[in-house]
Amino acid sequence: MRVRFTKTDSRRYSVSIDREHGPPLLPRTGPGNDDLLPHDIGHWVVEEHFGLSLGVWGQLAAGGGGIFWPAPEDNTGRHKQLVRRLQAVGRADMGRSEQLTAVVVHAWELSIGRVKHQARPFDVGLSPDELRAAVARMDATSQRWQALKRGSSMTCTWPVQLTVDPSGSRLGRRTTRESERLARR
Repeated sequence: MRVRFTKTDSRRYSVSIDREHGPPLLPRTGPGNDDLLPHDIGHWVVEEHFGLSLGVWGQLAAGGGGIFWPAPEDNTGRHKQLVRRLQAVGRADMGRSEQLTAVVVHAWELSIGRVKHQARPFDVGLSPDELRAAVARMDATSQRWQALKRGSSMTCTWPVQLTVDPSGSRLGRRTTRESERLARR
């Protein structure tokens, strides 16, 4: 999956996705722009760095929807079922992504002498070295983002090894026994 983050003006950015699994997704304007690093990009850095295969971006790579939507004609019942399945099995990765993003963004902001986001005291189980490495990646990505001129884009490629192929996965599917048990009720 390739994601293009484009600076549209001083207050907004847009996000477009090209992926292998699931219907095409409509581009959208990103929420919560930040001149140093938009929130969506912060999630990307954290999820890729810590290998969260079913966080925000991993679910999208697997064919899910999350905060993006396909065109109405592509938003079939089958796609909606896949989205629900990925959300259910990815709940732990989503929670971990939110916590790690809050902690890493806060630590990164402290490292550059700015505190825009306050982090709750999550015990995310990171060693000082792990946190430093994530902060360094956040800083490098921020510098890359800041170097873009208005109208320019930054493209990120989601790692293949973190992409769940839903067609070959039993994740979140009911077993035959579960289906039979539910049918007897």
